[in-house]
Amino acid sequence: MDIFEKIKIMAGKDANEFLEGAIKNGKKAIGYFCSYVPEEIIHAAGFVPYRMRAIASGGTSRGDIYFSAINCTFVRHCFHKALQGDFGFLDGVIFMNGCDHTRRMYDNWRHADIKPDFRYMFVAPHVVNKTARKRFIDEIATFRQALSGHFGVQITDEALRESIRLYNRKRSLLAELYESRRQEILPIRGSELLNILMAVTMMPVEDSIALLEEVKNTIRGRAASSSGDVRIFLASGCVEEGEHLELIETCGGAIVADNICYGARHLDSIVDPAEDPIQGLAARYLDHVSCPRMIDDFRRRLDYLNCAIREYSADAVIAEKLKFCDLWGGEIYIIRKESKKRGFPVLALERELYGAGEGQIRTRLQAFFEQIRNRRAADQEMFKAAGNNYTVS
Repeated sequence: MDIFEKIKIMAGKDANEFLEGAIKNGKKAIGYFCSYVPEEIIHAAGFVPYRMRAIASGGTSRGDIYFSAINCTFVRHCFHKALQGDFGFLDGVIFMNGCDHTRRMYDNWRHADIKPDFRYMFVAPHVVNKTARKRFIDEIATFRQALSGHFGVQITDEALRESIRLYNRKRSLLAELYESRRQEILPIRGSELLNILMAVTMMPVEDSIALLEEVKNTIRGRAASSSGDVRIFLASGCVEEGEHLELIETCGGAIVADNICYGARHLDSIVDPAEDPIQGLAARYLDHVSCPRMIDDFRRRLDYLNCAIREYSADAVIAEKLKFCDLWGGEIYIIRKESKKRGFPVLALERELYGAGEGQIRTRLQAFFEQIRNRRAADQEMFKAAGNNYTVS
């Protein structure tokens, strides 16, 4: 079994051997939602940050007792897992005001009185400006105090700087893997990178660095795509199913860049080690590639998308939303309008997390990729004709 198969197995479970080993040795595990919660604060307290996930939930029946059928399936799956005790190994959960759906999970978790006892609402700004930066600095400082007070630990600046150093190293290694997909033939597939991110966000950062170093060495000279694949930029919110990305790949797509929760938003940029730790964390977490929860920041996301299309030679964009997600519904509408101005093809998909409809999605992907290939062939004929005319003249 190669390393990618091992990582895929890890990514498909609630916990892996590294997390289980840390817990057995007395480490506490703290769950958190969303890429705006600073992992370094949790790590500096001596704990293991654990990115909350809906993996292996088996359904939403219990979650549906508390949530409407028009709430997104990520929330319903996660709460279903919480009610059946799947997160019993956690010592705390950090919620965030990412959207109204996830915000309500905090209320329902307290109402149902689900363990763990430490449940904290981290409130991140919805805009990026000087006032928001100051507010975010205050929120991170308050979070630091709350974690210290509840668990009776001291989070020193020295510990924070060491955590920042480790997480900077982790993000730099992930960025190297991410950027390797600029090549014509990808050394690592998008589905494989998603599995890696699912795995390293539920293990001690020290172990994740060692794992990423091993992956980095493994992909040298590796070919994981073909020259005929359609190069895709994937824009979406919560995508945690490696199988879904594998579907895109088996239909002839190569995911070369993205703006997803377990992708660019997680690994984009590092914390400036020269800054005050709290101020450095605020700058990094507020200014990284944003998601549609951030108001009046679409132009910056569009600039990032256009830059990625150029640098990663993307042929097209797949923009996805989970059903009933208003944030990504609005985002996709604007992306489609911009695509007409700027000339990049877009396929918009609406789906359920761990839902059905694979056959329909496969059919739409195959038709979309065929259109892209036909467009490529037409462009090549046009250039060939232009070259012939030039030669003749």
